Amino acid sequence: MSADREFTDEELRIGSMRSIDTMAEALAAGDRDAALRFARRLRREVLSMLQNYEGWEATLRAKIVESSGADAEAEAMREIENPEIAPERCSTAGDLVERWKQMAGEISRAIEAGETRAATDLANALHDEALRSHDRGMSRVVALLSWIGRHQGSEGVDAALSKAMSADMLGNASFRERAEALMHFTRVHLQAFELEEDEEKLTFLCPVCPSGGRLLREGHYDPPRSNLHVQGPGPLTWGRDELPVYCCHEPIMERASIEATGVPLFVVEPSERLGIDPCPTHLYKDPAKIPERYYRRLGLEKPKGQ
Repeated sequence: MSADREFTDEELRIGSMRSIDTMAEALAAGDRDAALRFARRLRREVLSMLQNYEGWEATLRAKIVESSGADAEAEAMREIENPEIAPERCSTAGDLVERWKQMAGEISRAIEAGETRAATDLANALHDEALRSHDRGMSRVVALLSWIGRHQGSEGVDAALSKAMSADMLGNASFRERAEALMHFTRVHLQAFELEEDEEKLTFLCPVCPSGGRLLREGHYDPPRSNLHVQGPGPLTWGRDELPVYCCHEPIMERASIEATGVPLFVVEPSERLGIDPCPTHLYKDPAKIPERYYRRLGLEKPKGQ
């Protein structure tokens, strides 16, 4: 490994794999301790995913109530939960937290008992159930953002996303800590990706973005769902003529971390063909080396000394 590298090739490989795949690999190698670690990693990821989407939805709904009243929020939910338009938004499976904790416990007990096939089957079942929940939450969030955009304009989307996106951006954390946190939150989308490290940054590469890109690829901006594209160049669209409304949370997160810490935690390079080509995400080791253009597209100036 180069002296300019923080991570080994093996760390990058493991960090970018789905937890069901790393667990299965460890089981095949007869490494129960590693399999248990990856089973616990899967548990953290699915519970984080559920918390993230439920929290995001709750914040957006509260923002509608705050700005337009309870009747408007009820109207929005009636539109969003129309099963003829988007049946995945209406599905529910009760208390998923307790269910998934129980399933995770069963996976660990199967690993400890040497029941490799049972552990693998249980892990795949948990992953698949969590992915359905992920896609439900993703569909509901993009629909809520679209409703806000149609009724309150891009200013409403900006305000709602600013409320929803956390400004706790690990400003005092080391590069490794920031990188591992971003690996975790990328794996929360339950898709494999790639990691490349050079002397100045770590780059996350997804064949297709596991949330915004998948929404595009799977037709969520086409009829009948017809979700919103925010129009007009500005900070909310990274200066583009338009941006799918779900994707607008990325510039908002960049801006929130700049406001909280002086620098963006990470920067996204949106592809020209969203939903088709990857959108590389860069995590810089030295914030002073973040190019000025990433500030300018948000309507900001790079702070002096950075």
